[in-house]
This record gives sequence, C-alpha cells and structure tokens, in this order.
Amino acid sequence: FVTLVYSSQWAHIRENSRLCTIVMPMSVSPPKALCKRNCLYARVHALVRAVVLPVGLVLSACVSFPDSTSPDSRSTALQSSGLAQEISEEQKLIVEGGASLVGKERLEVHGTVYPNDCTGVVRAAYAFAYMDLAFRFGKYEGNGVRRLFSTLFDAGLIYSVTLPAPGDLIFWDNTWDANSNGLIDDELTHVGVVISVEPDGDIRYLHYNYTVGPVIERMNLLKPGDTERDEEGLVNSALRMRSAPKGIGSGSASLYRVFGQGYRLDFPGRP
Repeated sequence: FVTLVYSSQWAHIRENSRLCTIVMPMSVSPPKALCKRNCLYARVHALVRAVVLPVGLVLSACVSFPDSTSPDSRSTALQSSGLAQEISEEQKLIVEGGASLVGKERLEVHGTVYPNDCTGVVRAAYAFAYMDLAFRFGKYEGNGVRRLFSTLFDAGLIYSVTLPAPGDLIFWDNTWDANSNGLIDDELTHVGVVISVEPDGDIRYLHYNYTVGPVIERMNLLKPGDTERDEEGLVNSALRMRSAPKGIGSGSASLYRVFGQGYRLDFPGRP
C-alpha cells in the first residue's frame, strides 16, 4: 500500500514518520528498536521514490500493516494523522450530538437512556448517528471500557496516531485504581470521544467526569507533559483520580493508550 503526496509535503511526512508508534495487544510494550527501524525504512524508501519519480512523489510516513497471512490478524494500519481521512456524515453527527451532552444529567438520545458513566457517554454520542456501540458486548467479559475496546480490537479498528479524527474513541489506562490493589496495573479504565483536532496537536474530547458529568476537556500528544500550559490553561486535562496510587502521570496524554474508529464498525441493520 503506497500513499502518494506532493513533494512539498515532504517535511510534514518526515516529521510524522518520527512520531509513529506500533500498537501491541493488551499490556505488551512495543519494542522501541522496531519502531525506529520501521521509521528509518520509511524515510529511506520515501527518498528513493522521490529520486525515481521525477514528478516528486514520495512514500507516506511510517505505516504498520496487518499480517495478511494470518487469518486471526487483528491489527490495523497506522497513519500519521487521522485527519487525513474525509470526515463522514456519521462522524459529524457523533461530534455535534456528543457536544450537546455536556452538562446533561440525563443521557437520553432517540428515546434511549444511557448510563451516567464514561461508556454511557460515548454510547450516547454515537447514538446520534444511530450506532449502538454495545451491540457485541455480550461476547466479552469485563467492564464497559474493556468490552468496547475488545469490540474494536476484533474488528481491526484500534490504531495509534498523534492527530486522530473527530469521532474517534480514546482509551486510557490507570485513571483510577479499578482493582483496589494499590498498584499501577489498571488497564482500560476510561473512554472518551474526540470532538475536534487541531494541527498543533490540540485534541478536545468528550468524556464523563466523575465529579461533574459530561464535559469536554483537552489532550495533546505532541506536548504530553502533565504541566504543559498555554493561554487556556493545561494542554492535558487532569484525568487520574486523586485517590489513585501515586507514581504515574495524571494528565490525559500520560494515561492515553490508543484510539479506535468505532464509526467503522459493521453495525447490524446498516448498509
């Protein structure tokens, strides 16, 4: 698979190739050497393409492909930016409807009432596009976040980028001590939905804040520090509960795990 772009975008591609990551199942950490090797390959190959094709077309930034030889392969290709996609009408409905949930005490969409928790908020946002994110929850065990992650993982719709697309789901780890053991070992504890993304990395997301309900807050994976600030305040909103064990970052970028394209699921009754 080759994405061709004009040579004037080479500097942007080169920068994004440096930022690429590899998504691994569950708690396995991706080897840094592998990512560096893949990114170096992308840069060299892109340069070769630019020399061979005098029209100045180059290979896109570092991309990881699923193993097509394995029938059980569930990885999804990584992209330098989810913003490269054309925004669908469904994504627009999710974003606009989701934003309307801010401050609501009752999460009701099209006659269905959703739970007042993080999974309930993203389900309600997707309901504006007539998408039921819980339609496969019965296949999986665990909390709503884990079941949602498993649904997307099995569909090959989990991916990691620095600039996601509006409507993407965001998964976080260790936002609270879910198993009450006092350790930092709590995977898939929170979920939200991307509302907007700016080229400078500023991501606005909708989620359920356990003290005030549905809110839109901030994350920036290009500036992941917990204390990074701009004229609006923290660029990464505090996300980890104060009662959770210490020894780990508390901001949205520090606890970020991965994104998921829920709007691309094969929903029952939809074409």
